Amino acid sequence: MSESWYGMVVDHALTRSVRDCALLLDLTHGPDRLSPYAAPAPNGTFSAAAARHPGALKLAVYRKSPIGLPISAETLTALDTAVALAREGGHAVEEIDLPYIDRDFIADFAKTVASAMAGTMRTEALRVGRSVSGDIERATRLICRFGEIASAGEIYAGLQRLQSASHRLINETARFDAVLMPVIAHPPLACGAMDPKGADELIENLLDKLHLTRLLRLKPLFGQLMDKSLWFTHWPAIQNVSGQPSIALPVHVTDAGLPLGIQAMGRPGDEETLLSFAAQMETISGWLTRRAPLLVP
Repeated sequence: MSESWYGMVVDHALTRSVRDCALLLDLTHGPDRLSPYAAPAPNGTFSAAAARHPGALKLAVYRKSPIGLPISAETLTALDTAVALAREGGHAVEEIDLPYIDRDFIADFAKTVASAMAGTMRTEALRVGRSVSGDIERATRLICRFGEIASAGEIYAGLQRLQSASHRLINETARFDAVLMPVIAHPPLACGAMDPKGADELIENLLDKLHLTRLLRLKPLFGQLMDKSLWFTHWPAIQNVSGQPSIALPVHVTDAGLPLGIQAMGRPGDEETLLSFAAQMETISGWLTRRAPLLVP
């Protein structure tokens, strides 16, 4: 698929080291021969970028939640840890705000994704010759149904607003080599902890079984669903929309011994600076040698 989610999805790998991340990108980057356009070629290899000192960088830090939901103290501590490590590495760090990356921005993203998911389910139904509605999770089914009732004009207008906000974001952050921000709003959760329970489960069941998806066209109800879907991950949608490269840095360990990282967002097409900076952060923090204790059942 050339442009999943209207081009808002990019695949890479989760690696233990920055070196491996860079090497995998060296092996897999670049357009295939059917690509209508491509990112600019890097100046050298990504592996070489990860191996060199980044020099003195100008960094920004963005602390707010774009959807205005609570951020755990542990997450803010992880961000403070990243800032301290960056300053130890010789970089200047400036606090910034991005007021136009707000609930309306995230809502436009969520509606766009819903329409894309609805289209994917149509494609799957054609591929297997039957409806696949019963094969997917309840929450996914609700999102797909909402994507079916959103008008084409509504989605297109939302995409235009997202593109406008992206252009502003890219222009206003271009003076920084990277912008530090959280990835997740809370420490890692136990498996199943995000499953709806109690009243949330009841409402989701009613929306599903009674086919009441049209109620999600009411802004307050849609906002509640968006908050419940994204309360854990407030920030990654920003780079989904803007297309800016971003790398997760596991700089912090919680009191419970769980890793909690932040992300560094770069200029479009400048993965090399991010990899060089990430490798330095890896060295200073020592996360490469960190190992979780082995708990025998």
